[in-house]
Amino acid sequence: MLQVALDLTDLTRVLELSAEIASATRCGGVWLEAGTPLIKSWGKLAVRSLKELTGCFVVADTKSVDVPRLEGTVMYEAGADAYTVLALAEDEVIKEAVETARSHGKLVIGDLISHPRPLQRAHELSRLGVDVLVYHIGISVQRARGLRVTDLLSEAARIKRETSLKVAVAGGIKPEDVEEIVKEGIDIVIMGSAITSAEKPVEVVMKTLTFMK
Repeated sequence: MLQVALDLTDLTRVLELSAEIASATRCGGVWLEAGTPLIKSWGKLAVRSLKELTGCFVVADTKSVDVPRLEGTVMYEAGADAYTVLALAEDEVIKEAVETARSHGKLVIGDLISHPRPLQRAHELSRLGVDVLVYHIGISVQRARGLRVTDLLSEAARIKRETSLKVAVAGGIKPEDVEEIVKEGIDIVIMGSAITSAEKPVEVVMKTLTFMK
């Protein structure tokens, strides 16, 4: 699965791009992510607009760390099929997030960004019941250290081998990285600026999907 991270604040541009991607792919093999900057700028309106316009699977990247029942319910009722909770959150928060997902018949995604012990925490989140794990190198860390998730792919692959969950990776991924990522057994490839900043974003999406077959 290719998850397109729409980490933009211009809702009009997001909807134009999403409509183009949905038209080209018919939502096959693609999830659309309402990125954190988009949600902070436009809230549930962004999520509802994405869902109603495209009909694709929509991830709300809330990065919830508290009151996930409230935040998850807002996102689910707006049309999100999944939302994210930080792995750094307390176990009680994770449990509440999972309960909320189950009550709505939808998914919750555990984001391992910035966690000092991602492998250990991945096992804990698996036991707590999250549906997907994201091994994630944030943009600020990428810029400061020149580090991309592909540099740590072996750890992400180990998480995949040792848990029963779907695993996603995010952090500076380019289309040419995807084939190697897929070979490691990773389920979901999250790409943001490589698509949204491209001159022809839809062509990048279609190219990336060919590497995932």
